[in-house]
Amino acid sequence: MEDWSFAHLKRVETLWGPHGYHRYPAKFIPQLVQRVIEQFSAPGELVGDPFLGSATTGIEALRLGRRFVGSDVSQVALCISQAKCFPLAPTLLADAWQRLNRQLDDVEVIGRRRLYEEEIAAIQAIDIARATHEERLHYWFPAAYRASLTAILELILRQSEEALRPFFLCGFSNILKRCSIWLSGSTKAQKDLAKVLGDPVDEFRKQANSMIERNMLYWQDVQQRGIDPDQLADKGCIYWDDARSLALPDAALDLLVTSPPYAICYEYKEIHQLTQLWFERFGIIEPDYAQTSWIGSKGLAHRHEEAGVQSTGSSIADAALTQLASLVQGATAQGIRQEVRALRYYFQDMRKVLRECRRVIAPGKYFVLIVGNSYRRGVTIPTVEALCEMAGGLGLALERSIARKIPVRVLVSSRDKKTGRFSSTPDTQVYPEEYVLIFKRL
Repeated sequence: MEDWSFAHLKRVETLWGPHGYHRYPAKFIPQLVQRVIEQFSAPGELVGDPFLGSATTGIEALRLGRRFVGSDVSQVALCISQAKCFPLAPTLLADAWQRLNRQLDDVEVIGRRRLYEEEIAAIQAIDIARATHEERLHYWFPAAYRASLTAILELILRQSEEALRPFFLCGFSNILKRCSIWLSGSTKAQKDLAKVLGDPVDEFRKQANSMIERNMLYWQDVQQRGIDPDQLADKGCIYWDDARSLALPDAALDLLVTSPPYAICYEYKEIHQLTQLWFERFGIIEPDYAQTSWIGSKGLAHRHEEAGVQSTGSSIADAALTQLASLVQGATAQGIRQEVRALRYYFQDMRKVLRECRRVIAPGKYFVLIVGNSYRRGVTIPTVEALCEMAGGLGLALERSIARKIPVRVLVSSRDKKTGRFSSTPDTQVYPEEYVLIFKRL
C-alpha cells in the first residue's frame, strides 16, 4: 500500500534543487506532485496548475518530460516561479554572478546588528494600519538597510542578461524578511524590535551561492533524464491569470494538479508584502489594486454581485455555515458574521474554479485537487466534502480520495477554539491532514 504521508522524507529532500530557492507558505512537497504526475499523465502531455504558487507542479512536470502551463493571480508568485522553473546554463550564471559579486563590494556593509534606539523610535512613530507605501518600507526596514537593499536591487536590474534577472530577483526577495524587523520564523506579518537583522550584502551573497548550487543540481538532473535543459523554457509557460476565469482553451490539459487556498487561511498578499513593496517601488511588478478580490481574501468590497446570494453551491458547506452563524452572540457577533460571509464567498469562488478546471481538462483526463478542511470556533469547515459535492455536479467524477496525514514536524499553527485565531497552544491543529482528491472528467 502506498504511503502518501511521505513522513520519512527529510527537509533536504523536500527542498531539493530549485524547490529550496524561496520560502513559501503551505506548499505541497515535490514528491507528492511527482507521484501524481507519473501516475496520471504520460511524457509529452500538458500538465497545468492554476494556483501556481511557488511552481512545485511546474518543476516536477518539466523534470518528468511533460509540458507545463501554470498561472497565478499573485505577481510575486509568478516572479518566484519564473526563476524556479527554468534552469540556467551554469557557465552563463557563473559569469554573471562573478560580475555582480564584484559590484557588491561597493555596497556599504552594515553587519548583523540589533536596532538602534532612534531606529526603534522611528518605527514606533508609524501607524502601520494607515501607512503609505513609503511609510511601510520605513516601518519594516531601517534607513541603513533600505539604502543597502536599494543598491543591491539596482545592481540586479542593471544586469545585461535579461534572462538572468528573475534568478537574482528571486534571491533578493528571499532575503527581505531576514533584513527587516519581520519576526523570524513567522509566516504572518509580525514585528520584532529586538531582532538581530541580517546584513543585506552578506545575506544576498549567501542566498545567491546557495541558489547557484541548486541550479546546478537541477541542470544536471534534467540532463541525466535525457532532457535538454535549454529547451525547458519552450516547454513551460507561466502567466498571470485568475483561476475563476482561465484564458486556456477548452479541453487543453491532459492533467491538472493544484492546491487552492484553504478556507480562511493566510492572507497571501500580506505574507508577500515585503517583496510587493520593493518590486512595486522599482516597477518590476504593477501595483495590485485587485488583491481584495483574491480567493480566500478577507476583503469583501468586490462582492456586490453576490451580496444577496446565500447559497454556496454546496448543501454541505451551507449546513456548516449555518452552524457557525448560530454562534453569533455578544462581543464576537460581528467577527463571526464576517467569517460566515467570507466563507460563503470562498465556496462560491471555488465553485467557479471547479467549473473552469472541468472546462480546460480534456475528456477522460484527470484533475487532482489537494486540499484539507478548516476549523473555526470549534466548527469544522468541510472543504473537502463540499468541493467533492460541487465537482460531482459539474461533471467531475471522484475516482479516489486519499487522506494524507501531514507529518507533525510540518504542521502549521493551532487555532484557539473560541476566537478562531492562530495560536501556539495545542488546542486544535489547523490542518492535521489533507486530501488528495482524484477526479476524472466525464
